[in-house]
Amino acid sequence: MGSLSINNVTKSFGSTQVLKGINIDIADGEFLILVGPSGCGKSTLMNMIAGLESVTSGELLMAGKDVTHQSPKDRDIAMVFQSYALYPTMNVARNISFGLEMRKVPKPERDRVVSEVANLLQIDHLLDRKPSELSGGQRQRVAMGRALARSPEVFLFDEPLSNLDAKLRVEMRTEIKKLHKRLGTTIVYVTHDQIEAMTLADRIAVMKDGVLQQLGTPAEIYDDPANQFVAGFMGSPAMNFIDCPVVDGQVQVDIGPQRHQFELPCSDAIRAGGYNRVVMGLRPEMITQPKPESAEHGVAAVMDFEVTEPMGADTLGIGQWSGQDIQARLSPEAGLQAGANTPIQIDLSKAVAFDPASGARIR
Repeated sequence: MGSLSINNVTKSFGSTQVLKGINIDIADGEFLILVGPSGCGKSTLMNMIAGLESVTSGELLMAGKDVTHQSPKDRDIAMVFQSYALYPTMNVARNISFGLEMRKVPKPERDRVVSEVANLLQIDHLLDRKPSELSGGQRQRVAMGRALARSPEVFLFDEPLSNLDAKLRVEMRTEIKKLHKRLGTTIVYVTHDQIEAMTLADRIAVMKDGVLQQLGTPAEIYDDPANQFVAGFMGSPAMNFIDCPVVDGQVQVDIGPQRHQFELPCSDAIRAGGYNRVVMGLRPEMITQPKPESAEHGVAAVMDFEVTEPMGADTLGIGQWSGQDIQARLSPEAGLQAGANTPIQIDLSKAVAFDPASGARIR
């Protein structure tokens, strides 16, 4: 069983605390992604799971067994690094099998495992090559093959795609997703790329400054963010944030020449909290061209877009509400042009509000 429990784990380097009471339960076969900006503590947590860093306090359990102070070799874990970490003098076959060789696995068994893993990753034609003869994507497949050869209970991926170009990164994301579906093994994956997190994960753990901000499915993280940091970090383009005065429990926004008052889903909580200002959060796809079939769910307005960015499947328009930059996602058929007053429709069904002082979500 590859379940993993991280119970109130902290980590300090001298007087600096870099992890502050992390609690995460990872189910057997789950794909969990740790995501956050550089310096948030995600790689430190990964290294503690692997046994490469000591735990200051708290405990780590694998399948219910306490492994907090076990050495890396005694944990049934395999790690795939950002830098591939291949042996340059060994060919691909030897790189994959070297760990088995060190564990005294008989050669016929090693050869069988190498063949199976190479076929699975479609690198069987590369077995005689050295790492210097491989592309970045091929090297990453070899690094994954070396981890797979061990058949561990838990795989750890530490930003494995960050050295690849954009096209190859997309391809490798797909391969990793397919691999997880085939094997059903528990994976803990570290990245700062929120698109990787959204596309790969069963659940996402968003971290900031050593604190777990939110743990949930990609849909929960995107549609129901716990605070302004999570809302702004997850999503591309990012969520719009508008600092708004509150009048009779409704947020007030200037859009073009008109002033609008919006009743948000959380307006009752805004009234109950006595807020006179809030930060309204609205995803760009909630600001679109008018659609007759959904007009009853939207608020009509006119917006002057200062910049337009054609993106193929849609067009990003950038304008201002109440003196603040706003992004809208519109259809290319909308004929959006910079400098023209453009009719828009605002869907408030998923609009959220945050406390301007703390960034906490108002519910």
